[in-house]
Amino acid sequence: MSAAARAANSGPLALTLDDYVSRAIQKGVQGLKNQWSLETAGYTREIAFRQTDSPTMSAGYTQTRAGNDINGLNSASWTREKTLTINEPTPLGTTATGTAGYGDGEATDATGASTTGTTALSSGKPSASLSVTQPLYIFVHNPVLRARRKADLNFADAKSNYLSGVLTIRSQARTLYYNVMEGEEQIKVAQRKVIASQKLLDVTDALVQAGKSAAVERMRAKISLQTDQRALENARVQAQKALLSAKNYIYLPLDLDVHFVTQLEFAPLQAPLERLLDYGLLHQPGLEVFRHAQENARLDLEAAVEPARPTLSLTGAYNYAATPGEDFFGNPLTTYNRGWTWTANANWLFFDSFVTRDAVRSARIAAWVANLNLEDGERTARVNIRNAYLDVKNAEKQIQDFQFSREQAQHNVEVLRLRFQNGLERLIDVFDGENEMRDLDNQYLSLLVQFNQSKDQLSELIGVDVETLQ
Repeated sequence: MSAAARAANSGPLALTLDDYVSRAIQKGVQGLKNQWSLETAGYTREIAFRQTDSPTMSAGYTQTRAGNDINGLNSASWTREKTLTINEPTPLGTTATGTAGYGDGEATDATGASTTGTTALSSGKPSASLSVTQPLYIFVHNPVLRARRKADLNFADAKSNYLSGVLTIRSQARTLYYNVMEGEEQIKVAQRKVIASQKLLDVTDALVQAGKSAAVERMRAKISLQTDQRALENARVQAQKALLSAKNYIYLPLDLDVHFVTQLEFAPLQAPLERLLDYGLLHQPGLEVFRHAQENARLDLEAAVEPARPTLSLTGAYNYAATPGEDFFGNPLTTYNRGWTWTANANWLFFDSFVTRDAVRSARIAAWVANLNLEDGERTARVNIRNAYLDVKNAEKQIQDFQFSREQAQHNVEVLRLRFQNGLERLIDVFDGENEMRDLDNQYLSLLVQFNQSKDQLSELIGVDVETLQ
């Protein structure tokens, strides 16, 4: 059953702000892409690690048939060999390679007699070899550990980008939710204005018919009603567009009946600026990426220096083979061959036409740039966090100051209603007062949205929801 069908059976879907944000992060298009990017980075890191600490095995099979004709005398032979090779790397740079094989074969001489057991690869010949190589890190660093560290840094970058993506999706989702709320409030305000204009038109029409007002007043009231009706229709269209955008962002069916039920509340931000700055400089995803880039640049500089340094390695090898055959009297005889070797190797590229020198200079510049990027990022973060904090505090002050205006507008409406009942005010004055009060309610909602959007921006800058730092 589709989501739309389930909703039709169970009624409209009610979404709180937290539910909407959670769904956007987990099931929205952007949220899914964000999750898959992190998952892909995890696989890339796992591959890099397994290539340096996990074995690989390969099997081989070789079969050969050969023939020869010398002055009309024919000979033929066939051989086959099965091999299994295991390669085991380690984070210390040690590489161990083991090979086991088993081969057999047969050859026929020019007279047609079989010569099994006398060929180079004779029947039932097992063999094995083991080789271990260990680089000696005296003049250079361990490149395997360096590669593993770079894989860790790349995955850490992916996690930072994932967290940054979550915060961005959260901010965008909340903005879309706010847009729906504002659209609904705009409809309510426009509806109240239409109702007031309709009442005004009815009263004016009655006054005109009673001869107490000129006919032009009725026309003015009708024009005012038509203007308010157009405003109501525009508000409905804008609200519908906001609702469609909100449903599309979290990948819901566009025809699904959804109610956005959260009412925004005002709670002043309690976390001090210094705490926000300290936390943001430590946890902001963008700054973490700069720190990872700084260490990556250091590792690249380390690697750029090493080609011109001596490299040392030590290799040990062991070989075993058993060859069946016959002795001089025709008795079965198996020949065993065992051997081992130790090899020390030293290599020094002492001149490469200054290629290494220029590579080191380029890597050193890249390290300077990484340091500069981190320093500039920290300064920019300080400025942005301070600016966002000022926006939050400014919105707080406006909301607090606006409370008096709302209370005063409510008081004015009550006074106008009393004066109208006593014949001291016109009905239109009462309607104007009510419209002013509704406009102030709408402005108050806009201030609440602005306040929450400023907090969302601040959360994005410090790398965590500011509400958790209260």
